[in-house]
This record gives sequence, structure tokens and C-alpha cells, in this order.
Amino acid sequence: MVAQAQVTVRNAGWLVAQRGVHVVSGVVFALVVPRLMGPTTYGQYALLASLAAWFVLLGTLGFAQIMGRFVPQFISHGSQADLRKFLGDLLTVRLFSGSIVAALYLLVMVLGLREIDWVLVALLAGSVLARGITFYLFSIFLGINQAARWASEQVLQRWILLIFLPLGFLLGGLRGACTGLLLTDLVMLVLGWWWSKSYLAWSGLDVNVRSLVPYLRFGLIFFGTNLLTTAVQRSGEPLVRSVSGDYAQVGYYGASFSVYLAAALAVSQFTLAFAPLLTTLRTQDRLQSLRAWIERLLKLFAVVGVLAVFGAFLLRDDIVPLVFGSAYRSMSANLVPLALTLLPLGLGSVAGVIALTYDQPGATLKAAAIQLATLWSLGIPLVAWHKSLGACVAVLIAASLYAAYLAWRMWNVLQFPIRKWAWAIGLGMSLSPLILLKSTWAVNVALYVALASGYVGALLALRVVTPDEIAAAWQALKRDSTTETAIEE
Repeated sequence: MVAQAQVTVRNAGWLVAQRGVHVVSGVVFALVVPRLMGPTTYGQYALLASLAAWFVLLGTLGFAQIMGRFVPQFISHGSQADLRKFLGDLLTVRLFSGSIVAALYLLVMVLGLREIDWVLVALLAGSVLARGITFYLFSIFLGINQAARWASEQVLQRWILLIFLPLGFLLGGLRGACTGLLLTDLVMLVLGWWWSKSYLAWSGLDVNVRSLVPYLRFGLIFFGTNLLTTAVQRSGEPLVRSVSGDYAQVGYYGASFSVYLAAALAVSQFTLAFAPLLTTLRTQDRLQSLRAWIERLLKLFAVVGVLAVFGAFLLRDDIVPLVFGSAYRSMSANLVPLALTLLPLGLGSVAGVIALTYDQPGATLKAAAIQLATLWSLGIPLVAWHKSLGACVAVLIAASLYAAYLAWRMWNVLQFPIRKWAWAIGLGMSLSPLILLKSTWAVNVALYVALASGYVGALLALRVVTPDEIAAAWQALKRDSTTETAIEE
């Protein structure tokens, strides 16, 4: 179990590094592709690709959560043949669902966007099918405690796309670009198949659907949660547009929310990487170790959130014009409520992985529904009050209610330790009056360094975070041992 914990921590460390690489690829994409295509052509491509991503989501059926929850159980019981059969049967289901979703995408696009070249739609339909299968193949690695390889799909896909997409556009215009996207997804499909083939027992059409029903029902509830969460993430711009009628405010919200969303996705992915370890601990009835890992995750997210809040208050006016340009200077205030959102986000994310571990998908579905309803019910008056800033405040309130409800529900399932999470946040807030010393950019940077150093020092002095915990995490990150949870050939 010690080796498995070390593998989990090392994979989580790689996830953080991969998120950095992914951010770089996003910047390169923004600098190259829109300029190369021009506004009108890029708009057509972006619309088709965005809708394709939605249809890929429709075919996922919560398979990532199924992998994180049930694959560790197969491994713990040593039933390798049963696991291979289980994964092969799910692959067959994924092929069927992917084919249906790809055909639905083709039908909807041809009927709904008659002005779009049907060849483009056909190419993107192929991409929908390929990407859906690839998503499933890479999700297998989440279940076998190789979260770094699971998350590498996004990073590799983006960098390969940066080769095929511009090259395809230069050779064949928009058709060439869409061909480049399809080729990227086919390359990722081949890579995913090559890496995962030893974990699969191909069953063809001989699938015992009845035996899969409990797993699919479990995944479908989390799938509903994913849809609601995605609706929260993608409905801010329509909300600002419908209430304010100001496209500049939509741009301010979209730019600031993209910064927050990069951090939010990293938190979600990092937390989900611990699902196999926590599931194994629960299966072995090691509740003390389970609570200890939950406490570590909560403290980590509290510290990261507090440091982000310090940065938002002190550095936003200097960084926003530098990164986005002077035209976006007025959006800097949006970063304050969005940075504060990271504090409840950590609690909600950890509560979510507890819900996954303890088979409580209904709780996450209700929490996501509360979050979406709050965003829209409070978002309308708040946007009318202060436009994009009001929308960001609505995001903060909605995320707080989501985290509070889900944490309360999971507390009734597992009395997990929350005191040090609250201590870490409270300690950070006690230092926040020093933010009033904000001045020039040089003073602000120095003040941030002083605040961050003082905060970390106080955490260590009060033993909210201990040197032993830091040393253990560092040793786990350095350790080169291979995972003991992989299936032997």
C-alpha cells in the first residue's frame, strides 16, 4: 500500500507539470491558429469543433468515474481475467455509443447548419467517434493508478494538433484543417490502443449487458453531474450577454473565467487521480489512512487557494494588462471573486472524490443542480448590478453552495477531518490586511513574496502542515518504482 500511495503522489505531481505544458500549448494555439485562418474561417472551425466536443461528452457515459471506482476493486481481488473481460465489454459499449453519437452529430450539423460544407461535418463526425474511443482507452489508466498517463491525452492531443491543423489548413483550407483534426484524433486513438491493449480482452459482440447495468447506472449519474458542471462552466458568457447586452463585458468575463477554469480543471483532475488509492483504502477498511489522505488533499487546496487570493488582490492590476493587453485592464477586478472561488472549490472537489469512493453519485448530481440553479438565479440580478464582475460573484456563491452541500452530505457518510483545512484558510485571511499596503508593481511583488513566505512559515510553525508531510511527498515524487497495481502479463 505504501508503494501504491507513492505512485499516486508521483502521478499527481506529473499532473501538475502536464497542466503547465497544456497551458503553454493553449497560448501557442491562440497565437497561431486564429491569425492563420482569419476571423470568419476560424469562427466556422471553432463552431464545428466546439459542438463536436459537446457530442464527445454526450458519449462518455461517466466511464472515467467507473474506472476510478471499480477497476481498483478488480485489482485488489486479483481477478485479472474478469477485469480484462469487464474492460473489453465496456469498450464494446463505447463503440456502440460512440457510433450513435457520431451519427447524431452528422445529422444535427447537416440539418441545422446548411451553409456549412458537408465534407467538414463528415470529417468532424469521424473525429467525434475516434476521440470518444480514445477517451475511454486513456481512462483505463486512471483505474490502474496511472493518472499521469490518463491525463497525458489532453496534452498530447493539443501538441499533435498544433502540427496537423496549421499544416492541413495551408494545404487544403478549412477542409485540410478538419482533416488535420481527424488525423490528430486517429493518431491518439492508435496510441491509446497500443498502450492499453494488454488490459483488454476483446469480446466482440458477446457482451453480457445485464452484468454491466450496475456499473453503467453508476456512471450515468456521474455523467449527469458532468453535464450540469459543464453547463455551469459554459453558461457564463450567455448569461452576461443576455442581461448586459455588452459584448465587451462578455469578453471580460470569458477571459477572466478562462484563467479560473485552468486552475479549476487542474484541481478536479488532481483530485480524481487519488480515486484508485482511496477506493483501495476503503475496500481494505483502512479508514484512518483514508481520512489522512483526505486531510492532506484539503490542506493542499487550501494553501494553493490562499496563495491565489493573495496574488489576485496584489498583482492583478499589473499582470492583466501585461498578459491580455491594456484593453482588458478593467477586467482585473473579476479575478478577485474567481480566486476566492478556489477556496470552496478544493473542498467540493475532495467531497466529490469521497462521493465516488463511497458510491454516492446522487449527492454530486444534486450538488451540481444546486450550483447551476444558483448561478442563474443570482447571476441575473448580479450581472444587472455589475456586469461581468457580478457574474464572477455569482460563480463564487454557486461554487460555495455546491461545496457546502456536498461536504455536508459526505460528512454523514465519512467523518473526514476538516479542521486543518479551515485553519489553513483562516490563517491566510488573518494576514490579508497587509494587502492594504498595495502600491507600485515592485512593492506588490515584494509584498506578495513576503505574504506567501510568512503564510507558509506560519503553517509550519503551527503544525498545520508538518515537515514530515512535505518530506514524504517529496520522496514519493522522486521515487522511481513502478506501480504495483498494474496487471501482470
